[in-house]
Amino acid sequence: MIEFKKPKKGVLIGLCCIGAVLLLAAAAAIAFFTNKFHVEIALKGDAEITLEYGQTYQEAGAEAFYRGTHFMKEGWALEVSQEGAVDEKKVGTYTIVYSAEKWGENASAKRTVHIVDTVKPELTLKGDKEISITRGNKFEEPGFTATDNYDGDLAAKVAISGEVDTDNAGTYTLTYTVEDSSGNTAKAERTVTVKAPAVVKQPQPITVIPGEKTVYLTFDDGPGPYTAKLLDILGKYNVKATFFVCDHSNYNHLLTRIASEGHAIGVHSASHNYDKIYASEEAFFKDFYQMQDLIYNKTGIRTTLCRFPGGSSNLVSRFNPGIVTRLSKELTDRGFQYFDWNVSSGDAGETTSTSQVARNVKNGMARNGVSIVLQHDIKNFSVNAVEEIIQWGLANGYTFKALDATSPTAHHGINN
Repeated sequence: MIEFKKPKKGVLIGLCCIGAVLLLAAAAAIAFFTNKFHVEIALKGDAEITLEYGQTYQEAGAEAFYRGTHFMKEGWALEVSQEGAVDEKKVGTYTIVYSAEKWGENASAKRTVHIVDTVKPELTLKGDKEISITRGNKFEEPGFTATDNYDGDLAAKVAISGEVDTDNAGTYTLTYTVEDSSGNTAKAERTVTVKAPAVVKQPQPITVIPGEKTVYLTFDDGPGPYTAKLLDILGKYNVKATFFVCDHSNYNHLLTRIASEGHAIGVHSASHNYDKIYASEEAFFKDFYQMQDLIYNKTGIRTTLCRFPGGSSNLVSRFNPGIVTRLSKELTDRGFQYFDWNVSSGDAGETTSTSQVARNVKNGMARNGVSIVLQHDIKNFSVNAVEEIIQWGLANGYTFKALDATSPTAHHGINN
């Protein structure tokens, strides 16, 4: 039998120490060969910065280190190189690149800097923001200035929208707009009020009552497609009539013929749009003077004769309480004469029969010593009745006349 002797105590300790050293050496070797060195870089401050034009850019820089994963974790600082710059005097986006390198290892980081202009231009109106002028006077633009913190003088880029119609009373708005190169916009407004001249009450001419059996044929809403035929009929019998006219571009040339053949001509309405013309006194007279000017341009006559659309007794204006009452006074104060009628032909909705129109007019003439007859020359069936009316009237001793400023007005009772 083999007998093993127990090692001495000192030998065991020695063997343990050798083993520990070998383990430490192995661990150190593993750590050495697995310790990976690298370059780390970090920005100081924000990676993206936005500055208003005019602000100062402060470069914060970056820091870099060469570090190991297991030891030398603190590493040592490296020099950082920088590419790119920020132009604080120019709007735009700038990129700055920071980089560092050591023994073949490198790293980089970027910072983006936006130089922006968000300040809108300064737009200043010269003169008053609220201007009043009298109708017919010229409007002189007082001007403006426009400056920008980035673009400088922008006066040449100011756009003006809106216009001032100095021929028509009303309030007009002019809008001034300017935009800088960054898209910032500034606006300003000016209101220009065109006022009608102060009304100096004009004396009305004295009404002259004509003899019995006097007839004033009047025609509303033309000129139209049947007006020329009507003028031919009137000319055939040398009868003069009165036309209360509207603006019809395709037939306005007939206004010249109406006047040249000795007929009276008066304002009815440019638009004949009840909602528009009875919206206000201002709206009424804008429409009214537009038609008076058209008549003057075609005939050379500045007529003072007129007829309310719907007549002075109309109910279509009741959406604006009292408008006709006010207008009737102002029209006469301005020197105009408005006419209604005392004989209706019925051609405004009661009938479309030529023979009935003729009967209505003849019966009305027979009831009145002086007759003002209402017809519409835009309706062919009504125009076709005129020859019979004239023939009957002449055969029965009637005289046909055109209205003038001294003629009877046949005013109705005003209902609004």
